[in-house]
Amino acid sequence: MPPSSTRTQACDRRDALARIGQADAYLTAANLVLDDTTDDANPGVAAALAVLGGIAASDAACCARLQRRPRGQSHREAVSLLTTVSPGGAAMAKDLQRLLDRKDHAHYGLGVMGQREALIMVQWAGRLTRAARKAVEA
Repeated sequence: MPPSSTRTQACDRRDALARIGQADAYLTAANLVLDDTTDDANPGVAAALAVLGGIAASDAACCARLQRRPRGQSHREAVSLLTTVSPGGAAMAKDLQRLLDRKDHAHYGLGVMGQREALIMVQWAGRLTRAARKAVEA
């Protein structure tokens, strides 16, 4: 179980469906950005969208399986709560942790994020979203 200090919010299947829909939308947008071959392409935007998609997917899985989602000050609390989702929570939590480890760089970083790193982040978010969808649809 997650630490008792983790703040959560009650949620239900309807919330899970809304959040998985948002996760899908973030991933669609991220892939459109990755497909941009113009000089204006910005892989960092795709990476930022991947992080948002991963968070939305995590919420969806937690709402579907636990009827609660994390609402604490740290997104990292979501990793702990997501680990308790069955089945597949540990694998989903691993992908969420990877995305959160790069969140600051993707959202606030001054350096340029490369296409390859952004692609990997979108892949993690995609895998997390597919697993979360299974949790929502089960």
